[in-house]
Amino acid sequence: MIDRNLFLALALSLLVLSLWSYFQGSSVPTPAPPSGAEETLPAQTPGAEKRVENTTPSPPIPVTKRPEAAPEVEGPEQLVEIETPLYRAAVSSRGAELQRWELAEFFDASAPGHPRVVMTTAQPGDVGALATRFEELGVGDWSKAPFSVSRPEARTIVFERTHSGISVRKTFVFDPENYLLTLRVQVSNAATAAISPVFETLWPERASTERDFSDYALVAFQDGSLHKQLVSATGSAGFFGSLFSNGPPQDPVYEGNIEWAGADTRYFLAAMLPDLPREASARFVTLAAGQAAQTRLSFQPVAIPPGQSAEREIRVYIGPKQTALLEAAGSDLDRSIDLGYSWMAPLTKLFIWLLRALYALIPNYGVAIILLTILVRVVTAPLTTRQMTSMKRMQALQPRIKALQEKYADDRQKQSEEMMKIYRESGVNPLGGCLPILLQFPVFVGLYYALQSSIELRQAPFFGWIHDLSAPEALFTIPGIDLPVRLLPLIMGASMVLQQKLSPQPTADPAQQRMMMTIMPVMFTVLFYQFPSGLVLYWLVSNLLASGHQYWLTRSPSPAAAVSPTAARERDKR
Repeated sequence: MIDRNLFLALALSLLVLSLWSYFQGSSVPTPAPPSGAEETLPAQTPGAEKRVENTTPSPPIPVTKRPEAAPEVEGPEQLVEIETPLYRAAVSSRGAELQRWELAEFFDASAPGHPRVVMTTAQPGDVGALATRFEELGVGDWSKAPFSVSRPEARTIVFERTHSGISVRKTFVFDPENYLLTLRVQVSNAATAAISPVFETLWPERASTERDFSDYALVAFQDGSLHKQLVSATGSAGFFGSLFSNGPPQDPVYEGNIEWAGADTRYFLAAMLPDLPREASARFVTLAAGQAAQTRLSFQPVAIPPGQSAEREIRVYIGPKQTALLEAAGSDLDRSIDLGYSWMAPLTKLFIWLLRALYALIPNYGVAIILLTILVRVVTAPLTTRQMTSMKRMQALQPRIKALQEKYADDRQKQSEEMMKIYRESGVNPLGGCLPILLQFPVFVGLYYALQSSIELRQAPFFGWIHDLSAPEALFTIPGIDLPVRLLPLIMGASMVLQQKLSPQPTADPAQQRMMMTIMPVMFTVLFYQFPSGLVLYWLVSNLLASGHQYWLTRSPSPAAAVSPTAARERDKR
């Protein structure tokens, strides 16, 4: 009974979390242009190492702030395009920003025409990716100001702008063999007073209902920890925050030791990697609550005296979450792949490796999932056998347990003592059915993360109508109500009914037996109805294997009891 109650509690918790995630994702409002003025990242205390060109150490020079000038947006916009076998990019002279980045080898199968996946989500009028405002220089917001364009090499684009004696030079260098570009930002001071730029660089994000971007989030990796906030949750304190918060939600700031910052989804990542992580800071800024936000990467202010310049370099990875590519880029980018808790990550990596190895033998990820499920069941068979045997013994003891409960209905202490005597004499551990499930739980969780985070499953077909193992399957849709009929979850629910029929019931309570026979299968069917078909396939095959295992044990001789049932009943009466 203990193992069933524990399993029920875990299942109900999983149901609540899954339903919350589903409705949270489905309630994302339609993106709208951001409103309101943007906030400025507070100046940080100088004093750390600075990289300044053509200068020698000198006493601090007072900084004179110039009157702010209105943003300049006049002049024709020039759009420079770069195309490689991996991506197609477009950079605009308006703000010297990355306006578009689409992946050549990844397509949105759910959209008409199957367009390429576009990693930039800014809409017309928004500030684009890798824009630099430089508002701290007192010459206005340069995120939409016009820049002159030159192209010294095929894969290099240079943007320049000068205003009030301050010049900014932004150089984009594209890597044709990787999903990488290098952005070098140089600030030169020809004015009469020192300036202190923070080299703030933006990555804008908008909430989206598209499958690839439904979980779009702002991310920052600092001191070995990943910080993440869903775009759809920006500007809101959340349920618990609204209960305990004393004020409006604040945009989080992470100061120092930023390895990378940007945005990610389950399968894709856009990350800015600073050249001096110890001096870098990241901030998540809400532009329109639940709709639009920005990740802002900046550095400690660099004092640039008149006649001198300073430069910062940022590498940018914009591509799929493929382990080999992320490890090659460095800076622990592979930590963006969700492998579960840190203690779970090695097990998840093992399952991902096994999944790829099985796919190499049989190039069908659906078959690979089935084979992986069989392997897991074989390895955990001793634990499963022990659990099922314990449940079978508990079921055999139920008449005696019930008799004791009736005999000592008014004396709970005596009832417990007599029950423990029965367990000792019969060699039955009441926790014997619970412990194996607890030991198998990390295996189930590791498999869940392996199937959930493997980009190889994205758009991977199985057979027939199952075209994408990373998404819920649909045999057909009922007209008029647009309700998809999904066969795998329905079969999975039926397999749970079969498994419950074959499993020994460690309780004689008819109400609990009916609950396990009906409520649990229905609940899991509803729960798995929104799950990716790869996960449903794993659970279905696991249920079928468990049912077969249980049937085999049922046909085997019952475990001998230390005391015969007849003798035990006579003794209990005395």
